[in-house]
Amino acid sequence: MSVNNKPYSPKEKKDIQYFVNARQKTYIHSTEIYIPNDPYEKIKEGYELSTGRKSSQFKNPVPTSEADKLERSKRRTYTAVKEIALSNEFELFATFTFKKNRYDDDETRKKMVGWLKRQRKQDKAFQYLIVSELHKRCEECVTSKTMICIHKDAPKALHFHALMSGYHGPLFPAINQKNGDPLRKGNRDVYDFPNFTLGHSEVYIIGYSEKDRIRSGFYLLKYLKKDMPTFKSKKRYWSSRGLNRPIIIENPEEWYFGVQPDHLIEASYGKYLFFDNKNIEAYLP
Repeated sequence: MSVNNKPYSPKEKKDIQYFVNARQKTYIHSTEIYIPNDPYEKIKEGYELSTGRKSSQFKNPVPTSEADKLERSKRRTYTAVKEIALSNEFELFATFTFKKNRYDDDETRKKMVGWLKRQRKQDKAFQYLIVSELHKRCEECVTSKTMICIHKDAPKALHFHALMSGYHGPLFPAINQKNGDPLRKGNRDVYDFPNFTLGHSEVYIIGYSEKDRIRSGFYLLKYLKKDMPTFKSKKRYWSSRGLNRPIIIENPEEWYFGVQPDHLIEASYGKYLFFDNKNIEAYLP
């Protein structure tokens, strides 16, 4: 039996472009509709533009600045983390700090990856989404108890924030060092991983309501809005295999104009409408 596959070849832009007027992302509990102020162009999957254009804009291309590259990379990271965080049922929110070599980014990353791999090896149900963050103060300011770091170029300690599910190992209540009572922060019980011996862990159990789960996802995202650490040729987040991603539909049916959104965000380039999936079941993919 022969399969009739069309041969791949570059095409002119007008032949393979299409315009996106709206984009729908359906997560596990919510749906996001993005409506740009102006439709944006996309190229059909499986094609690329022909080279060798005669137009002056192709003869003398302007190189992308390093600042623009970094900003685009940060936006891609934020989008990817958001999609994973809102598409899965995570159970724990955890923060990890380290005792030794905590100002050595590569060494700290290796230790964090090693601990995650060991948990995954012990139980394949263990899943995670983890991002990194730099402390606000350098070692000298921490030692001198200076609250605002005055050494801009000094290395900052790296630590991590994670969403996790399927963890079946030990989880102990954290103890308040001042009075010996179980530790609570913000009316929530604090736990730690006794098998994390590389430093300090702080763990919270995510509530079972949809509101708690959505809140935990956006809580993780707030760390990406700060001074996101940059690693040459390395991702700024890690996630285990098998995690869900949202269902994405470009130019969906315009049902969203007849439904009141639960939340609306307006930006200079467009607007985002957010809907609780329970209220729009008839329109879900």
